[in-house]
Amino acid sequence: MLTLLGSTLAATVIAAHAPVIRLPAPGMEGQTLALHCVEPPRASDEAVLFIHGASFPTLLAAGFEFEGGDSWMDFMAARGFLACGLDFLGFGASSRPVAMSVSPVGVAPLGQAVDTALQIGAAVDYLRNKRGIKRLHVVAHSWGTVPAGVYAATHPATLTSLTLFGPIVPAAGSRSEDIRYAWWSISAQERYRQLLFADALPHGMHLLESAVDRRWASEFAASGPGKMKGVENPLEIPAGPLADINAVKANRYPYSQQDVRIPVFVVYGDYDTEVNDTGAKDFLSRFQASPLKWRLCIDHGTHVMHLERNRKSLYQSEVAFIAAVDRESGGTVD
Repeated sequence: MLTLLGSTLAATVIAAHAPVIRLPAPGMEGQTLALHCVEPPRASDEAVLFIHGASFPTLLAAGFEFEGGDSWMDFMAARGFLACGLDFLGFGASSRPVAMSVSPVGVAPLGQAVDTALQIGAAVDYLRNKRGIKRLHVVAHSWGTVPAGVYAATHPATLTSLTLFGPIVPAAGSRSEDIRYAWWSISAQERYRQLLFADALPHGMHLLESAVDRRWASEFAASGPGKMKGVENPLEIPAGPLADINAVKANRYPYSQQDVRIPVFVVYGDYDTEVNDTGAKDFLSRFQASPLKWRLCIDHGTHVMHLERNRKSLYQSEVAFIAAVDRESGGTVD
């Protein structure tokens, strides 16, 4: 059962977690990106940058607080990392492009991987140049693995590792279809229902954390710009990720995995509808220049395992991977 929080309370929940750093959006005069960061107990030159998926922003994903101070970002910060999450343009606390305020029909899809990789670059530049980060680990989810891959392939010296959680991979029989609209919309309540993965899970299995059942839809409704929306009202979402997903499923990537020269970790749940053992193994094999490759399937997890009861297994696997990366390269991890 969904409970809609009052507008003031919901806005307070979102604003209170992970202070927002505003960054100029590359190539978009007057537009800003939101970078949410949770500070570690002690200053650190090692950071984790979370990249969200196709339809909901940082504070509904790696930054979602199940209880006070209990998000994936909080978990990593408590272990000594500066933990940050980027909202792409058109999502969360970042600016909405002008094209999202007019009819989407007949307009090129907004926010495809080549453009959003530049936005990742803005966050990386800030962390390296303004915060003194020397070791930077990117953790990307779902569609976010595509622009993260583009960035890693074109900037081989700026990242320390790349984790691809629930990556989009080629699907047999898929054909790329043109997306001829700039944005699409969905209500918060409908997006919540999709998180249940009722068609993928055995009858009666419910994996979402109770806090997601109680609050996620109302906080998603509050994540849009302007006046608070109800959970049944549509929220506008850039369509570029849909175009990228269509292309990748048809085996057309906007980057070459062979150009990624850092350690790569592919992690997913056994009920993930986008990737399975065969797809993950084939996908990871493409990263031929990576000096360290990990692959892990976690039982009882779907495509949104970071919002589910086994999320701590996901969190711990990332800590273990980073520790292995740091040992290989002579770094340290708390």
